[in-house]
Amino acid sequence: MGRHLFRRTPLRPLLLSGLMLAVSSLLHALNGPLPPLNDRELRPVLPNQSAASPYLPPLQGHAASKSWSIGVEEEIGDRAEVARWIERWSSANGLAILRISAERAFEYRAEVDRIIRESGIPWEVTAIPVVESSWKIDAVSSSRAVGPWQFLEASARGRRLVIDAWRDDRRDVWRATEAAMSELAFYDRLFSDWLMAVAAYNAGPTRIRKLKLEGGFDNFWEMLDAGIIPPETRDYVPKVIAVAWVSSHAGRLGMPITWENPMEWERIPSTRSVHLDDLSRESGMSRALTYTAHRELNHPITPPPTFPYLLKVPKDRADIVRAWLEGLEEDGAPERFWRYTVRSGDTLSELAERYGISLSVLLSYNGHVRSGVLRIGERLYLPGSGEEPPGVEPDNLPEWKGTKTVGTGDTLWSISIEYGISPELLAEVNNRSMNGILPAGSVLKVPSTKRGEM
Repeated sequence: MGRHLFRRTPLRPLLLSGLMLAVSSLLHALNGPLPPLNDRELRPVLPNQSAASPYLPPLQGHAASKSWSIGVEEEIGDRAEVARWIERWSSANGLAILRISAERAFEYRAEVDRIIRESGIPWEVTAIPVVESSWKIDAVSSSRAVGPWQFLEASARGRRLVIDAWRDDRRDVWRATEAAMSELAFYDRLFSDWLMAVAAYNAGPTRIRKLKLEGGFDNFWEMLDAGIIPPETRDYVPKVIAVAWVSSHAGRLGMPITWENPMEWERIPSTRSVHLDDLSRESGMSRALTYTAHRELNHPITPPPTFPYLLKVPKDRADIVRAWLEGLEEDGAPERFWRYTVRSGDTLSELAERYGISLSVLLSYNGHVRSGVLRIGERLYLPGSGEEPPGVEPDNLPEWKGTKTVGTGDTLWSISIEYGISPELLAEVNNRSMNGILPAGSVLKVPSTKRGEM
C-alpha cells in the first residue's frame, strides 16, 4: 500500500463508494473502511467559517476520507493559503476543472493507479497533473514543458523519456507517469518531506535544497513562513493539497458519480511500423481513443521496429492484435515507413513512380492529403523495408546545441540559409509549421555553427 502524502504512518484501508475523479481514483488501491471522523478531523477552516462549525457532514453510505495525518492537519487548519485554495477548488469553476480533468484521465485511471501503487508513492500526487495541465495530454506551457506531468526537455531526457523525430514520451501517459514517480521518489529521498518534494517538482530540487540548507529549515511551512519560497511555488503546494482534499470529498461536494469502469490496457512490443487507423480497426478502439492513447507520436505511423515502442491496446483485444501483427509479417505488409517532406515541384504520381508504390497505396497511408494537392513542407509516409530510399528523412534528427532568437522579419527560409540547412528540417526540429509565422523574440534550436563557420 502506498503512503499518504501528508503522513508518515500507514493508513488503515479506505472504502470508496464511488469517488470517480481521476485524482481520487487511485484510492481504489486501498480497501476497507475508515471509522467516521470527528468534526475537527473533517475540516480545514475555510475563510469566513468558524472553527466550531462542521465542514460537511458525511452523506449516507459515504465514508469520510482523510488525506493527511492529524499532526499536519492541525497545521493546515491554520493555513490561510490552503483554506483559500480549498475554497477555490470547491467552487463551481474549480469543480468544473476537476470534472474535465477526470474525463480526460478516465480511460487511463487503472494504469496510472497501478504505476503509482507499485511505486509506493502517495496517492495524493495524482493532484499534480490536475494542477499542472488539467490532465491535458498535449499541454505545452510557456516554458515549453510538455504533457500531463509537464516535463521540461532536459528533465525528461534525464528520466529516459524519448524525444525524437518520431515521438515525444512526455505525452505518453504510461511513460510520463513512470518518470514522474521516479522524479518524486528521488525528491523524497533528498528531502524526507513530501511537501518539499512537491515544491521541488515545481521549482526544481537544486533551488529548494539550497534554500533549505541556507536557512536550516525542517519543513516546507517553515520555508513558506520565512518568505523564501519562489512566488509560484508558494501557491503550488497549497493547490496540490487542496486538489487532493477536494477530490477525496468529491461526492459530498456534488460531483457526479459513475460506476463505469475504466479500460484495462496492455502494452505490446511493436514488431513493425503500423498506421494508427489500422490499429484502431484491429483493436476495436475508436479512432479518437487510439490516437489519444498514442498521443506521443508525431505522426500517425508508429516508429520503425529498430526503435523500441509499445502499442497500447484494450487488454481483452491484446491477443487479437498480436495475431494481426504476426499476420502482417507473413503476408509481406510493409516492415516500416519512411518520412518524406514535400518539396517544390513534387506530385503524388511522380513520388509514387519514384518510390515504386502504387498511387492508391500511397494515398491509403496519407489520408491527410486533401484533393491530391501537396503543400511544400507537408510530410508523407512511404511504406518500405529496412533499406533507406533516396531523399527520405533520417529517423534521428540531430541534437542541435545552438539557439537563435527570432528577429523582426526572420523566416524559416532566411534562418535556414543562414545555417546552411533545409527549412523543412528546421521546422521539424522546432515543431513549427512551414506556413506559420515566427514571432519575434521566440527561440529556435539551430546547429552550433553557421554556414561558412563549419
